[in-house]
Amino acid sequence: MQHHIFLPVPGAWVRDRQKSKARRGWVKFVNMEQKQILVSWFKETLTSWHHPQELGSGFSIGMDVQDVPRSNIRPSLGEGIVLENRTLGGRDQVLVEFPASGKRLWLPYENLRPVKGVKHRFLVPKPTDPNEAERLRLKNLAYALELWNENTGALSQLEIDPLPHQIHLVHHILASGNLNWLIADDVGLGKTIELGMLLSALRSRGMLRRVLIVTPAGLTQQWQEEMRDKFGFDEFQIYGRDFEGYDARQWKLNDFVIGSIDRLKLDYHKENLLNADRWDLIVFDEAHRLSRRQYGRSFKAADRFRLAAELRPRTDAMILLSATPHQGMQDKFQALLELVRPEWKRAINRLALNPDLVREMVFRNYKADVTDAEGNFIFKGKTTRTISVDISPAVQAFDKALQAYLQRGYNAGREQGGRMGRAIHFVMTIYRKLAASSVAAIYRALERRLERLHGEFDGFRARSYEEEEPDIRYFGEWEEMFEASDKEFFAGEMDALRELIRQAASLLHDDRKLQAFQSGLLEQVLTKNPDEKVLIFTEYRATQDYLRETLVARFGADKVEIICGGQSQDERRAAIARFEDKGQFLVSTEAGGEGINLQRYCHVVFNFDLPWNPMRLVQRIGRLYRYGQDKRVIVFNVHAPDTLDAQIMDTLYLRLDQVVRDMAVLGSEFNENLADDILGEMADLLEIEQILEEAASAGVSRTRKRIEEAMQRAREAVEKQRDLFAHVSRYDPNESREELHIAHDHLRAFIEGMFVQEGIEIIERTHKNAIWEIRLPEELANQFSSARTRWRVTLERAEITRRPGVHMLNLNSRLMHHLLDRAKSYEFGGLATPITDLNGEALCTAILRWQNDQGRRMRQEFAALLVHADGRVDTNPMAVSDWLRRPATATTLLPNRETVEPLYKMAEIATDRRLGKVANRDLHPENRQWLTSAWIKG
Repeated sequence: MQHHIFLPVPGAWVRDRQKSKARRGWVKFVNMEQKQILVSWFKETLTSWHHPQELGSGFSIGMDVQDVPRSNIRPSLGEGIVLENRTLGGRDQVLVEFPASGKRLWLPYENLRPVKGVKHRFLVPKPTDPNEAERLRLKNLAYALELWNENTGALSQLEIDPLPHQIHLVHHILASGNLNWLIADDVGLGKTIELGMLLSALRSRGMLRRVLIVTPAGLTQQWQEEMRDKFGFDEFQIYGRDFEGYDARQWKLNDFVIGSIDRLKLDYHKENLLNADRWDLIVFDEAHRLSRRQYGRSFKAADRFRLAAELRPRTDAMILLSATPHQGMQDKFQALLELVRPEWKRAINRLALNPDLVREMVFRNYKADVTDAEGNFIFKGKTTRTISVDISPAVQAFDKALQAYLQRGYNAGREQGGRMGRAIHFVMTIYRKLAASSVAAIYRALERRLERLHGEFDGFRARSYEEEEPDIRYFGEWEEMFEASDKEFFAGEMDALRELIRQAASLLHDDRKLQAFQSGLLEQVLTKNPDEKVLIFTEYRATQDYLRETLVARFGADKVEIICGGQSQDERRAAIARFEDKGQFLVSTEAGGEGINLQRYCHVVFNFDLPWNPMRLVQRIGRLYRYGQDKRVIVFNVHAPDTLDAQIMDTLYLRLDQVVRDMAVLGSEFNENLADDILGEMADLLEIEQILEEAASAGVSRTRKRIEEAMQRAREAVEKQRDLFAHVSRYDPNESREELHIAHDHLRAFIEGMFVQEGIEIIERTHKNAIWEIRLPEELANQFSSARTRWRVTLERAEITRRPGVHMLNLNSRLMHHLLDRAKSYEFGGLATPITDLNGEALCTAILRWQNDQGRRMRQEFAALLVHADGRVDTNPMAVSDWLRRPATATTLLPNRETVEPLYKMAEIATDRRLGKVANRDLHPENRQWLTSAWIKG
């Protein structure tokens, strides 16, 4: 019937159904109105008109073909290779393999037209347009950049500049063909950034549909902000805050989820979670909190571990994050490894006999190893100085009175017991921390307590001690406002408070700690450089306000900025921008202890108070002591050693420094970079807060003994962990030496080259070439549905380029997508041409692919093969990487046909060798897709 007639596209190969199956030709013209097809017959001089039913498929196995969509809104399937023909229901179909997608599809032959593939063009040299050399270069750059991003996530929508060790970790995991890993990077090396890059890379592969990130309660919002602000993942929702997963329908609406481990471990919430569909990836942050201990042949698992174990069958990929996963407990560590690779349970139980097994499951970077892109060590060292405070008799008297008040409070808490007793104990501990911070902080807290007892203070809702843990970045600010009751903790509390408040008020007029801070700031810092920028940390808002008022009175309001928990992300960024521009002092609570980077403009940090958790001190210093810091970091700790708690804190930090220095000796010399690694591990493993809480009743000598015991446990745990971690995977710049070296300047070279090809004019370059103003041809602007032809674009992630109206040209950009798609298209050309400026006979490029044992694509790799006359083939040599950076030079000289076939054969053998070399138990060769080929003429 007429409406069933299917007309082949011009160029399609056909056979004559009526005369002979061997008679083949190609469609020269299609008369759409008459439904007639003009065929030019192969090895015949004649052409003839035919009805479509007289013709069938004339495609031969091995032909290169292109899918031609019947609809102008459907994208082409691209180029493929004919594998087989069949007739089904009276219709001829062709089985085509499309290497790019990995699909094999039966298609109507009428939709296919033959194309001259890379191999054919190479083996049959013909003159080409002089522009083909440059198009060949740009085509290769397009594929190389996309694959580098796919394998590292380094060119996606990032608000960070990835470091080599972060890029390498992501590349290593993706190249392994296995997404089940324990990432154990040292503290401060950016595990969150590495995971964000990994997610970006998986998204670019189309492998990221559903993700669950499980974190400690106080980190859920921080994870959401980091994923959104640094990696463009706007999809992440927090379970229990942004949505409730009461049934499976709720989960279907939320594919990117962050959840608190202590919420999800509860039976009700866990049941909700297990109603959700399978996850592409599940991530557990702070994975050392997943505890399962072994006692003989029995195991005792904590609720958190049971949650992870029950979730494990719900995903093929689980990643654990922890800087201290071992903690000196082999059984606990092995339990984590069983979560990572449950199928290796028997081998994991014999880990002591085969510690090399961890190389396939655990990846760890150390501060001492990491470098920038030029190979320079990132960490320039730091110097710590103590500013001691000679406290007055009045302060000693106040401290004595405060200790008596605190002791009565602790006793009341023990007598009352239960929930209220714990809350009273918590308040007393907070007051000790506030007193150690500043007289202003304890004065404000005592006043607020008295006001509450009078029924006057209603500025803050009393929180339950058992409420879910607040955001860890604002914990000090949360503690500061904690209130347990509006009734007296003990008889006579109000009188005791009045006397303490009177004493504290008098101390505000003669605060020697504040005076020591100011003299240290002026004498040791500003005398050398009056314009030196200074970062100042405190745990509490009251102390922050106190310091801000003091600095403003002396230096002016425009010189002082603050970071605190009540600010939005925009307010925080604005404060940092003002500080880095015309400001001089930035006073921050722990809200600035993570997530802000100030290393480019500042290298001096004051700790006005010392946190009970040494890890927070490491994180504070990490705001300056990181990549991009070109000066030695100077750390000042303000310390008043004559109070009870200050003596205990002095013991803690002095012993920590002594232990770290003792462990950081290589040979007979102290290694500063190793000390930083060990400090992070020790600080993370020290379980010290409970000891400090009990110090008020335990006494100084007993507390010092317990600190020493905790220090020894942490040291032993670090030593055991380091022994085992000698076998893990780690940063190795030589690991990817056989892959093509791709850097940021390749991206720039591609964009500049494609601008020329597409007629995009760079009108002006500003901000030291960081921002370009460009003009698009009207036709191209129309493709973007834009009335504007003038755009401001940037390739840089520097702060200066993050301005309204500046378009970031990363691999998520619409304009970049256009340039990449255009360069990779068959119509763009650049498939085979003579080139110059390389030493060799031929350059062939391909994409090599590997899949898992169920046919799922796991790895793709760009391969540039430089073939020499003597039979040598250099795979991805630096010479090709350098050649790609510059516009290609064309030549008209062509080789003899008889000389090119052996060159191509050598390239095929080299790719086959590489496919076999990379294959392992998780990776199996999938296919090889030739991209371009070139004959090299000197």
